Amino acid sequence: MVVLSDDEQGLRLWQPAGVSIWRLMTADGRTHHDGTLDELGPMELTRRPWLGGPIMPFHPADGSPWSVWWFFDEHTGEFDDWYVNLEEPFTRWDDGHLAGIDTADHALDIVVEPDRTWSWKDEDELAAKTDKPGYWDASEAAKIRKNGEAVLELIEAGKFPFDGTWCDLRPDPSWQIPADLPPGWDRPRAV
Repeated sequence: MVVLSDDEQGLRLWQPAGVSIWRLMTADGRTHHDGTLDELGPMELTRRPWLGGPIMPFHPADGSPWSVWWFFDEHTGEFDDWYVNLEEPFTRWDDGHLAGIDTADHALDIVVEPDRTWSWKDEDELAAKTDKPGYWDASEAAKIRKNGEAVLELIEAGKFPFDGTWCDLRPDPSWQIPADLPPGWDRPRAV
């Protein structure tokens, strides 16, 4: 990923289509979306290509329990939609040589079309993981949904970040995407 900005609004990144990513997966290719930790068993960080189109993730600086991802068409570069990822507020880390952020996914998401019509995504995953070891209890699941409902207010009002900001973004050809991550990228909570 490329850091586009890191300022009072938040951290804005760019990830092109086809770039290598690392993902926790089982030996047979399942991810955290395919079951609970106890159902999946051992998982390892696995390198694979990003299969979607280019994205621009944005993590608000105010500690919001969500990030917004702008999805762009892989062929035309046109804005496709927003994707709201409900998650733990990100935590920064910096050891003087490397720096990064960590967060934890909360399963429930919102897909937002350019006209700001929206739909919940992965409600079944949120329900399936509620009260399971390593996840959240029923009251925390209700809070996750309430966090999503707060984002819906921004969406429906057309307020930032759902006001068209950055929808016309086109990648600068000079942006350098690292071929690989430097040693130590996977600390402290990324594994």
